Amino acid sequence: MNTPSADPTSTSKPLRILVAEDSPLNAQVALKQLEKLGYEADIVPDGDQVQAALEKSAYSLILMDCQMPEMSGYEATRQIRDREKERNDREQGRGRIYIIAMTANTEADNREECLKAGMDDYITKPVQLPELEAALLRAMADRAATQAIEEVIDPVIIAGLRQLRMPNKPDPLVELIDLFLREAPEKLDAMTDAVAKNDLSSLARFISAGTSLKGSASNLGARNLAALCDEIEQAARNWSLDDALPLLDRARQEFARVRSALEKIRNEPKPAG
Repeated sequence: MNTPSADPTSTSKPLRILVAEDSPLNAQVALKQLEKLGYEADIVPDGDQVQAALEKSAYSLILMDCQMPEMSGYEATRQIRDREKERNDREQGRGRIYIIAMTANTEADNREECLKAGMDDYITKPVQLPELEAALLRAMADRAATQAIEEVIDPVIIAGLRQLRMPNKPDPLVELIDLFLREAPEKLDAMTDAVAKNDLSSLARFISAGTSLKGSASNLGARNLAALCDEIEQAARNWSLDDALPLLDRARQEFARVRSALEKIRNEPKPAG
């Protein structure tokens, strides 16, 4: 049986895959299917060795058998998600691993169990090539969408805000996003109005609105928007509202990206528990 290699293997597709499957036959079938689709993968036989493999190599995707000896796929996934949360508390580090469950159980409640454990997708055994290909394409689309969001919103900040959730209470992250999306356009409009008037009192309002928007953007991880607000604020403090105008246009463009990213984050399925 193949075991994880020490160095990343060059592949024709942008996924580094780990197959967790206790049956040698099933594991080799999965490996051959992946090769047919243009991917390469490492294989481990149980959840304990999944954890060991992740200590040695950075995998972007795991095909996870749900029922394995020693440690099930469910428990292995829960431990991976716990470790990702702990890592996000400390630093940005690696991205979230995409986990596809492989199970012989086709009942709806089994799918719910997979999602509750923290898995991202679900395919049934015996795994058919078209279903596997579709799942891998969904995984790549998900990674691309995540990367696009992380270019705009700091994932570490979002992870920290997610941890403020309390049982049986509204999600504070959703509340903060909604509040920001209501207030930010008002701050941008106030700055635009101040530039149009261009007098002493409007300068004070301009700086106040810019400072407020910078703080709100920072608190939600919109680092590029916060940086633009800082430039705008410095231009205003130097009595250079004319110089601030093109920066304000850029801030509106960046806010559009931030709004799109935050709406996607707000609408993500909430984790169980």
